[in-house]
Amino acid sequence: MMGEQQVISDEIFPPIDQEKTIKQVRRFLDKKLPQAVRASGHSVADLKSPSMDGMPKSAPAGNSAEDRITRRLYAEQIVRQTIQAMARCDHECQEILDRLYLQGYSDTMCYMDIGYSKTQYFDRWKPLAMLQFAQSYYLEDLNIYQNRTQTGLHNNKLVVN
Repeated sequence: MMGEQQVISDEIFPPIDQEKTIKQVRRFLDKKLPQAVRASGHSVADLKSPSMDGMPKSAPAGNSAEDRITRRLYAEQIVRQTIQAMARCDHECQEILDRLYLQGYSDTMCYMDIGYSKTQYFDRWKPLAMLQFAQSYYLEDLNIYQNRTQTGLHNNKLVVN
């Protein structure tokens, strides 16, 4: 019975490669998030605000106008989902992620502002924040799994690498 529970648990929550997942999350937050913010045409503060109507602003007319609107809406979705994922993390991890990626703090400013030692921050809290973010971000799977092929959707098709 115990062996069956482990198999079911591993299917639902497969073991992740923490080091590779942390690198994947950092790449997402350092590269993709800023690109999405720029492409959305809004600031992070605008997208954090519940008062936005979610409607796209007018785009120049032309053959690619629909593509630009679609890209802009998807970029807004990436930013909104990022903010929501951060909100689903534990309070300590939220503080780190918010300061680093929404307020633009450096690592040093972040751990000093929160009151962690450099060692606590880099050895425990920042890696934990990255792992919690990977578990909480639903728009794409940022986890890298141990001894498993990565799966996911690409152009609405299931891809197994």
